[in-house]
Amino acid sequence: MDGNLTKALWIGVSILLFIAVVTIGISIFSGMRDVSALANDKIGSIYQGMAEAEVRPYDGKEVSGSDVISALSNFSDRSGEIIIFVATLGKNGGEAVSIDPQKFSYNENQFEQYISGTEGTIEGQERCLILKSSDGELLTTIRKTVRDAQRRDAENPNLTANYINPSGRFASQLVYDENMVIRGIVFAQQQ
Repeated sequence: MDGNLTKALWIGVSILLFIAVVTIGISIFSGMRDVSALANDKIGSIYQGMAEAEVRPYDGKEVSGSDVISALSNFSDRSGEIIIFVATLGKNGGEAVSIDPQKFSYNENQFEQYISGTEGTIEGQERCLILKSSDGELLTTIRKTVRDAQRRDAENPNLTANYINPSGRFASQLVYDENMVIRGIVFAQQQ
């Protein structure tokens, strides 16, 4: 009988220890969940900052056509994340398109879309160009073969509407979504 009582006490102590360990584990886990969420937010903001740093050189600057072609190459793997609009003199009958946010009026026929696609429109607001979409989907992914073909066309001087002259001068502006996240770049060839 004494052996059964000892076994019962050991089982009882074991159950209490198990409950204590599980309780401690759950409390540690719930605390770590908050830490993990905070870490994910920090990593997301670091990634966003790095992504924005890549496009900052195009913020309100004048760049060469070779810089535009380089941007098409550099961002080609980010389809669905970023879009590049290019207005060439060949596409617009020799006329330069103003991309000044104060005077900007978007006409999709003036621009070629690269890297991603959109059915949205661009509006000038204060000192920013804002990409808006009525259907909720701001950017669509374009297949790699299509992106590569677009880039080849941009480098082909025989296709005057799409040709990006490497020695041409282009004004550039960043494009934001309504949450002020950078979603693209607009380039417009200058005369």
